[in-house]
Amino acid sequence: ASGTVITGRRIPGSLDLSAGNITIDRSCVQPATGTIGSGLPVITTTDNNACTSAGCAVTPATVTISNSEIDGSMLSAHDAAFATGLIGIANMMNNYIHDLGSGIGLMNTGKTLDAVIEHNYITRLKAYGDGATTGNHSDGFTIRDFDAGTKPSRTVVVRNNRFDCNSGNDTGAFFIQTYAGNINNVTVTGNLLEGSGYNLGLNQDFGNTYTNVTASNNRFTPSGYGAAYVQGGLGWNSWSGNYLNDPSKGNNQGAVVPKP
Repeated sequence: ASGTVITGRRIPGSLDLSAGNITIDRSCVQPATGTIGSGLPVITTTDNNACTSAGCAVTPATVTISNSEIDGSMLSAHDAAFATGLIGIANMMNNYIHDLGSGIGLMNTGKTLDAVIEHNYITRLKAYGDGATTGNHSDGFTIRDFDAGTKPSRTVVVRNNRFDCNSGNDTGAFFIQTYAGNINNVTVTGNLLEGSGYNLGLNQDFGNTYTNVTASNNRFTPSGYGAAYVQGGLGWNSWSGNYLNDPSKGNNQGAVVPKP
């Protein structure tokens, strides 16, 4: 229910936080096989019965998940690979998310709520099957809609996280794609982006657009296609201080990552 605070608990299943105004702190969400449906998230802020393809008014008030663990290690190999830690919109701070196909997905985010994604560590993502056919695709963190048309001041800040995407079926550590709607007002700063695919992708498609996206002071450790790419749209509004990650250098500043 709205107003719920859960702290210091192990939760052996999934969580529906679509009522909004809910806080999860210092807890471990650890679903077992059979407790979540195939392809569904461990935690959602989306009321799937009310949502439509045109978007939905999801959480009426902000959900906060902090200082917690989302652990897919008790799921079967198939269910873990096709699960995401969170889909919806929430403030996510200081969380450890692992052993799932994907980490965090901002999608069905509604029209009004801001989001802060800060100090999260996403790693040990899982693959299942052939990603080119019926297998899963792994994203450390992804944004698929964040429309500021109704509230122009609305923002999402993705700051000081470590996203490690190296499952073998990788889209990438951080993937911004207008799959489910327009995306506006995204700040990407101070993150460590690692793994296969591309570390940071920006893609305009499906008839939607992105605007006002900035990236600064991020570090990249590409082991797949490369550090960053842009496909469609106007590209990054601002791109500064982004480097390959080199622990032997001051501030880990390796080679400059040019604006894609």
